[in-house]
Amino acid sequence: DFSNLSVPSFRLSGVTSGTLSRISISATPFMLPLMFQIAFGLTPAQSGLLVLVYMGGNLAMKTVTTPILRRFGFRQVLVVNGTLSAMAIGACGLISPQSGVWLYVVLIAAGMFRSMQFTAMNTMVFSDVPTERKGGATALWGMTVQVALSLGVASAAVLLNASLSLRGANVLGPEDFRLAFACMAVVALISALWFTRLAPDAGAEVSGHRAR
Repeated sequence: DFSNLSVPSFRLSGVTSGTLSRISISATPFMLPLMFQIAFGLTPAQSGLLVLVYMGGNLAMKTVTTPILRRFGFRQVLVVNGTLSAMAIGACGLISPQSGVWLYVVLIAAGMFRSMQFTAMNTMVFSDVPTERKGGATALWGMTVQVALSLGVASAAVLLNASLSLRGANVLGPEDFRLAFACMAVVALISALWFTRLAPDAGAEVSGHRAR
């Protein structure tokens, strides 16, 4: 039911800007283990522990998501947090085995901003859709999410392969991951800026935020 695209909050968080955000969000956990093992030379166990740090930031943010949304509302959170998420994604391409404590700071921050963006989008998506049209909205949203998540992994693979080919190399290196993370950061930033088209009180019934 494409008539649901006339609802701005659904269109932005579920289809247009949300798709770009989910592409960048899904590309990051795909590229991180590859970078740790291929570019950094870590073992699968060491790589897994670093990904666990990234997901730890994801879980930690869940504890404060609700009060943040209530205080600032969906529009402000999606724009500001989306911008921070884009910066964190770009920073993932700059870390190295010599980054020390900053490696963990970047991973935790990237996980936290990713979690907030994902939760905010998924919470707001049906907030303004009329009850009688929620069934059709769910079907369209579910399909869009699956396509976006697949595109994230596919796009990351294409970027890494393209960078490898341009260098004429046979093995992925740190520079290939820097390029891929930078491109995904741009995608995330475009998504964040796109969310400025949301109304200040979008999804207010769900968040409890009242625009002044």
